[in-house]
Amino acid sequence: MVLRPFSVVHSIIYDEKKNKATGVRVIDSHTKEMTEYYARIIFVNAAALNTNLILLNSKSGRFPNGLGNDSGVLGKYFAFHNYRAHISGIYDGFKDTTTAGGRPTSAYIPRFRNVHRQETDFLRGYAAGFSGGRYSFPKPEGFGAALKESLAKKDPGPWRVGSHMMGETIPKVTNFVTLDPNKKDDWGIPQLDISVAYDDNDEKMVKDFMEQLSEMYSKAGFTEIKTSDSKQAPGLDIHEMGGVRMGRDPKTSMLNKWNQLHACPNVFITDGACMTSTSCQNPSLTYMAITARACDYAVSQMKKNEI
Repeated sequence: MVLRPFSVVHSIIYDEKKNKATGVRVIDSHTKEMTEYYARIIFVNAAALNTNLILLNSKSGRFPNGLGNDSGVLGKYFAFHNYRAHISGIYDGFKDTTTAGGRPTSAYIPRFRNVHRQETDFLRGYAAGFSGGRYSFPKPEGFGAALKESLAKKDPGPWRVGSHMMGETIPKVTNFVTLDPNKKDDWGIPQLDISVAYDDNDEKMVKDFMEQLSEMYSKAGFTEIKTSDSKQAPGLDIHEMGGVRMGRDPKTSMLNKWNQLHACPNVFITDGACMTSTSCQNPSLTYMAITARACDYAVSQMKKNEI
């Protein structure tokens, strides 16, 4: 294996005579020289946004709208996790103990809404983080030696607790990415136009998080409970997904159950772009698992000369 640093992937090469992808075009980030590399099988793991960009930019006579895009859904149904809502509180107790290093560790509240049945006026649900600790707030009083002494005194203060929301945004055709017809980056590659917005389902989920977590905090004995909504724009958090969705029907999806492009089976997409929904868990281990699964399948198919 040769690691090729300082590389920017331009597009995937499709051979219309062989009816398959044959390699990738790569631009040197320093010299801006383009080089073509060839392979029997190609795995694309550029993270959801850039994976969509690469496929959209991989145009040919066979695929004028992006590699494998017979269904027309490439770039559509883009989704992300919603981290807008937060809650904090104070606990008046355990004053004889404090934190040490990374202890206590944070915790996780799994999704509890709409798990077994639809019980709210919004679809799906959210998980929540939880953390607590005592934080020192030195008092900047005095001058010279007196100031140093006051700064050295660390009052741990009360136990402070907090939670953040990790909500599932429902994938929909109105959330999509496309190539900008005019703007290009330093390597001549079209930039992405991202059209993604929150909807009524997201707003209801944020409201429910605040209500439910406020009740939990109150019953746990926390005080000075405060909720907040950052109102930040979609995508300013983490875990972007979709755009190259999996599915059984090639008319409504891009990938089959093995993460192969329906219309170009020697190309595999195994990062967040393949997801059909975000759920409300951290997804990276899932990407690793489906990548290992797809690799195992690819090897078996190569041995059979199926791809």
